[in-house]
Amino acid sequence: MAQKTTPGPSLLSWPAGVPEPLSSPPLTNAPSEGPRVIAWIEANLVLGEGDHWGEPVRLEVFEKLFLIWLFELRPDGRRRYRRALLEVPKGNGKTSIAAWVASYRLAHQFSAVIPVVAASYDQADLVFSDMRTCVSESSTLRSVMVPFEGEIQVRDSPSRAYKLPAVAGANDGQRPSTAVFDEIHEFVGPNRERVHLIVSNGCSKRVDSLQLNVTTPGCDKETLAGRLHDHGVKVNSGEVIDDEFLHVWWGADADKFDLSTGDGLHAAIRAANPASDKFLSVTDVAARYHQIPLNEFIRYHLAGWTTNAAAWLPAGVWDACADPSVVIADGADVCLGFDGSHNSDSTAIVVVSCGSVPHIDVVNCWERPEGPDDWKVPIEDVEQAIRDACRRWKVREMVADPFRWQRSLQTLLTKACPSLNIPKLPPG
Repeated sequence: MAQKTTPGPSLLSWPAGVPEPLSSPPLTNAPSEGPRVIAWIEANLVLGEGDHWGEPVRLEVFEKLFLIWLFELRPDGRRRYRRALLEVPKGNGKTSIAAWVASYRLAHQFSAVIPVVAASYDQADLVFSDMRTCVSESSTLRSVMVPFEGEIQVRDSPSRAYKLPAVAGANDGQRPSTAVFDEIHEFVGPNRERVHLIVSNGCSKRVDSLQLNVTTPGCDKETLAGRLHDHGVKVNSGEVIDDEFLHVWWGADADKFDLSTGDGLHAAIRAANPASDKFLSVTDVAARYHQIPLNEFIRYHLAGWTTNAAAWLPAGVWDACADPSVVIADGADVCLGFDGSHNSDSTAIVVVSCGSVPHIDVVNCWERPEGPDDWKVPIEDVEQAIRDACRRWKVREMVADPFRWQRSLQTLLTKACPSLNIPKLPPG
């Protein structure tokens, strides 16, 4: 099924009706295999599970734009990108795009070996079931490919695509020609990251290999997805040179929109979701704003990176409790709360009054600044802030997570706050 590739034209200006990504390479007039890929997908593939199951694929402009980027060619005719990260909100068809790219590569690569990798069995089956449908319901592909539960084989060829849940592990020695990694923000933990590493290393053994990562953003930059995201942003800004890495991130900065108003909320959704008013209902997404915590809405529907996986209060409830007129008087009975980091997160001290109507206030907070990677929490400043708080109020109790701060807390609680009657901190 392999066929000779001839370059097609690239997009030279930003297409109307498509929001610009938060991070992407510039549009260029470089030749691209993308138009051929687009034509093949629309001629051979059908839609998977959903309201339009079995119907021919008709790509939207933003999907075509991504494929033209992904299959850009160098002057010598080789593909430019060997690794790619696509970040978009939920509901924008990223899983389908991954399945279509994998199907195209299975049909066109010599001796194709294509693992479809996800963090769980169910997630891996989402991409793979789309591929199975593409084959079983396609009038052109079902005569040359054989779909099974966990593998798709090309007739009279060693080429195959197979499902690989990261929880099952991966063996060294494979030589993937294309690897698809779905929802990599869920690749958390040494085993899942190792699977990604092993499969990626295997791709380096193939001359024309491609690694495609697709995901919604996560809540921890110290993860595989976070590291790839930061790398991609730096590549597109020119801070880092990596000519083989493609990063396209559609999303919206929530702080630039008034999400509490209908117009502001709809504007943010349209800015973040390239599928808005196409196969994504802006009204349905807007309804989710009032149903889920704000941090989850930002992650899933605006493609913003957050610092928490979950929130303990619905959006707006905490802000509504604020009363700037209340000040905790010096000498009052209080409790302190402390949560400390080393260098990758915020450190904060809060004070809570012990009266009949408790009031909480921030004593001090140290947030990691943008830019420097060598920043560390100023331990001496934190310790001094706790001493000052103990001098200002009658601290009856202090609640703290002792991780990394055992020595500081043990010393402070015995010397700076002698009024406290608490047991020694446990070791570790």
